[in-house]
Amino acid sequence: MTDESQRGTKQPLQVAVVEDHEMTRRGLVASLDADPRLTVVCEVDSVEGLDISGAEYDVCVADLMGVGTAEQFADLVRRSDVVVCTAAEQWRQRVAPWVCGARAVFGKTVGAAVLANAVWDARHHPHWLKPHLASALDTAVRECGLTIPPYLAELLARTARGGRVAWILEELGVADKRYREDLELFRMQCARTGLGQLTLLDTLYMASSAEQPPAHQPVVFSNWAAGLSEGQVRALEWYADGYSYEETAAQLDVKVSTVRTQIERAMTTCGISSKPADIRMMFAMYVCSRHTKPDQLLRRLTALGAHPPRRGTGA
Repeated sequence: MTDESQRGTKQPLQVAVVEDHEMTRRGLVASLDADPRLTVVCEVDSVEGLDISGAEYDVCVADLMGVGTAEQFADLVRRSDVVVCTAAEQWRQRVAPWVCGARAVFGKTVGAAVLANAVWDARHHPHWLKPHLASALDTAVRECGLTIPPYLAELLARTARGGRVAWILEELGVADKRYREDLELFRMQCARTGLGQLTLLDTLYMASSAEQPPAHQPVVFSNWAAGLSEGQVRALEWYADGYSYEETAAQLDVKVSTVRTQIERAMTTCGISSKPADIRMMFAMYVCSRHTKPDQLLRRLTALGAHPPRRGTGA
């Protein structure tokens, strides 16, 4: 069924928007309301606010960070059709809400038409992956050594490049029923691997965002930071707070390659040779004291051969 026929036979979907930044929220509301298939019935700054409003809606568009605790967000995606629109760029931050039940996950750079289509599909075609999420899932398969059918691996790669799931399945000769079953098995495998943990939505993060100075102003660091260079520590600090290499480079006014080199050299200085994204994040969070249970991080890092750097060895 085409979009045109859908618009003529379907009532507009009622949409709730949950976004803590007022200007961003206004932009989302304006772009969604501009699509005749959708109508925004509620706009709030938190999951708690959505519950209090008592609004009845078909699909919820929600930010991942700043709108509630991990428990509140996980409950929201379990009981509602949710499209996540977040500034978080780490692939784990995009995979986790999908594993918990989100219908789609996008970055904040997504266009208005693409987001509106995703909201429509969240209700009518919930198994159709979109490029931002497909790219994150493709990375998850490679980084975590997950096993999926060859056709599904090809579908992820092609969808990440902008292909549409329905067309790809038709070209590959794969039945929609098989695809849905395999996708659900893939989701369960991700959950067993621990990819469904919404680690950046906990109470500590919420409190630090609201009460502490900006991330680029040092607050508290573990004693490991003393053995690293100032440039390495500053790069790790932004990275530990969920910023991508590109965002960190912009904040520090350096090249992206410089940020990558600083982080990798810091890990090498501390005896870590394996540097996939999850290990980098654990290391950054430990050095910058961004976790409520540092002993757990230290235990995992020690198992990888990590050790405290000697003072003055940072490059």
